[in-house]
Amino acid sequence: MSIVALLTLLQDYEMVVYYLAALIALRYIYLFIAAQVRLSKTAFGLERELCLGQRNKAAGTLALIIGLAVGVNLAVRYGLPEAQRAELIRVNANAEFLPTITPSPTPLVLFGVDVSGCDERINPRARLLEPRPGDAVRGKVTLRIVADISNFAFYKIELGTPDEPDLWIPIYSNNESAPEEDPFTWVWDSTTVVPGVYHLRLTVLKADLTFPAPCVVPIQVLSAQP
Repeated sequence: MSIVALLTLLQDYEMVVYYLAALIALRYIYLFIAAQVRLSKTAFGLERELCLGQRNKAAGTLALIIGLAVGVNLAVRYGLPEAQRAELIRVNANAEFLPTITPSPTPLVLFGVDVSGCDERINPRARLLEPRPGDAVRGKVTLRIVADISNFAFYKIELGTPDEPDLWIPIYSNNESAPEEDPFTWVWDSTTVVPGVYHLRLTVLKADLTFPAPCVVPIQVLSAQP
């Protein structure tokens, strides 16, 4: 299992971990308080030593539980995005090691771009619903994403231009699936690029880093001012 898949699994069960940690922590808080009360009431050396040991053991276990919960939170909040970013860099930098994607026997070409990967009949669970190929957009652009393949790991959206067909710039990634009945919506600010023709590419990856044909959508970015 990859680091991304492992951290994604941890994210899925994050609240369960917190719940169990809270239950165990409550028990050891009780044990700590009980040992402290007994310690304050005893004057015998052996009994005091026993109470001290029980109190220190409860305090140590409580600190370990808190540390575990903090570690899970840091792993999900910071570790997972960094792992996804590193995975994206590795995938883009080592494209020759990725499986060869077999093109559709009858590629659908619109505006000079093969958009077969966006065809519902080919990729019903890995495609961009909006914008549509050839759409003219300006300002804030709403992207509606379907990403719900088997063994799902994460998906990424990249931006390219016809002038540099081999250069794709990652602009968004997410490790939460987006089923067709409830597509994910993300807003891209098109004012960050100069007006012109661009390609949006959605790639949905499995845990083993294989993926169906990406969905490439050519669009025309207009000036922010009509």
